[in-house]
This record gives sequence, C-alpha cells and structure tokens, in this order.
Amino acid sequence: MSLPIGEVSRRSGLSADALRYYEREGLIPAPDRTLGGARRYEESTLDQLQVITALREVGFSLEQVRGMLAAKTETRRVRERIDAARDAIDRLEAALEEKERMLLGARARLTSWRAELDSGEPWPDTPLDCGPDAATDAKTDIESVVDSALTDRPG
Repeated sequence: MSLPIGEVSRRSGLSADALRYYEREGLIPAPDRTLGGARRYEESTLDQLQVITALREVGFSLEQVRGMLAAKTETRRVRERIDAARDAIDRLEAALEEKERMLLGARARLTSWRAELDSGEPWPDTPLDCGPDAATDAKTDIESVVDSALTDRPG
C-alpha cells in the first residue's frame, strides 16, 4: 500500500520538507507519483525513516546514516548484508564512543568552572580584577558616566 506524503509525515513525525530533503539526499527512495505529481511512498519507507531519525537525533552525519542504510538495503547475498550491517554498526559505535569522550570532557570542564565560581574564583573569561560584584560596579560606573554627561551638557 502506498502512502501520501502527509500520512508519512504524520506517522514518522517528520515534516514534508524533511521527507523531500531525505529523498534528494538519497536516504529514502524516490516515491512513485500520481498523475497529478503527488508523492506516494511505500510503507517500508517508514522503517527507513525510523533508522534515519534515530541516528540523526544522536548527531550522526548524513554520510554515517547513508552507510547504515546501504548496509541494510543493498541487494547482495544475505551473509554479505549481515557483515556489512555489522561493519556499519561497528563504525557507528566507534563514533558514539568518541562523542561520549567529548561529552565527558565537556562535563568535566563545566564542573570545574562551577567549582571555581562556587569558591569565589572569577569566571574563566573574566579579568582577574573582577570579583563577584564586578557587574554591579560596572553598572554603577556606567550610570555615573551617563549622569555626568547629562549634567555637564551646555545649556
């Protein structure tokens, strides 16, 4: 059974624009068209969109998604498809491990910055002569400059 773009959009949670984009990028097959030119997708497209969405949500690139889909859909012997899928999964796992390493580093940096702030240390990008009241002091300085400019105007 073929589905109109609106139904695929509703069931996949993706916009019609996203569906057309994935079609242009070759991530999903070009659908059949009605005589009026409306797209009619195969129901199997929903499975592909589920894979695409799951991988994109965690930050995989279009190329990485394409590699996984190719391993899943290319026509070859079953054993070759299984091996290709395993290889694609191995590459995705390696990429996830790298992302996890980067996230752990970012979390450690944020924890360190919070500890510095909690101990009264200045924010890392703040000049050393700025303490916790620096923002209030700066506002007061600006207000006094504005006040003096207004009172010193020739009348």
